[in-house]
Amino acid sequence: MSQLTAHGLFDLVYKRFAVIGNPKKIKTPQREREPSISLVDCLMSGLAIFSLKYPSLLEFEEDKKVKKTLRHNLKMLFQVNQAPCDTQLRERLNEVEPSGIRQSFKTIFAYLQRRKMLKPYEYLGGYLLSLDGTGYFSSQEIHCENCCEKHHKDGSTTYYHQMLGVVMVHPNQKVVIPFAPEPIMKQDGQNKNDCERNAARRLLENFRREHPHLKVIITEDGLSSNAPHIETLKALNCSYILGVKPGDHRFLFEHEEVIDDSRTTHRFKFINNAPLNEANFDCKINFL
Repeated sequence: MSQLTAHGLFDLVYKRFAVIGNPKKIKTPQREREPSISLVDCLMSGLAIFSLKYPSLLEFEEDKKVKKTLRHNLKMLFQVNQAPCDTQLRERLNEVEPSGIRQSFKTIFAYLQRRKMLKPYEYLGGYLLSLDGTGYFSSQEIHCENCCEKHHKDGSTTYYHQMLGVVMVHPNQKVVIPFAPEPIMKQDGQNKNDCERNAARRLLENFRREHPHLKVIITEDGLSSNAPHIETLKALNCSYILGVKPGDHRFLFEHEEVIDDSRTTHRFKFINNAPLNEANFDCKINFL
């Protein structure tokens, strides 16, 4: 059980980070130079920034210089021998493919699974997985070849990156268990923006490949209540609870004539095999 401590869990992650790729040479106008700080130190430093809830790389950099406690924790808890500056951290982490860190999530989950730590998360014969998108970068000046782009009427462009996250949740548990997220970014060789729907398909396919027998119930908001996504969930043997709104699914609400009299009582219907919409009449769902 010692590995369920913070030190033990970070040690598991460190061992996975330590085998991610060989460091690349960093190109400069003068010459190619070998990285002075190891990739595992950069990866663990990045993990430390999020774990310690630093609002910015700059604040982390400033505290690292003056706070002995932070330097001690970096060395003893996160096993960082040499912490990078913010520029070095960005340079080195840009070398890492997002898929390179997937094994770290799988290692932690497998450890919890083997030790029966998932029992409190059982729900309706499976486990609830919550999917949702979030933005983590936006700029009108800084951008890369994988940035999605939003073109404005005034001729300016906003470059951005988003991510689709997935965690195991339970109504009675405050702690969530994360799985590997899926970046929402322009794919190599593509000119069009990526979208949450495409990212969800990649995320679910990767999840099923790594956890082929895990019984899950996917929970998502109304953006996911579309026929292609529902067919993907069915094909991957995932149960699901998806939100719908009258404005987005008028046909479905009119079809079932849901009654709501807020003055006296609420009445609920549960309908099996209802058509999702007129365009996808053969896409049958259960409607509450």
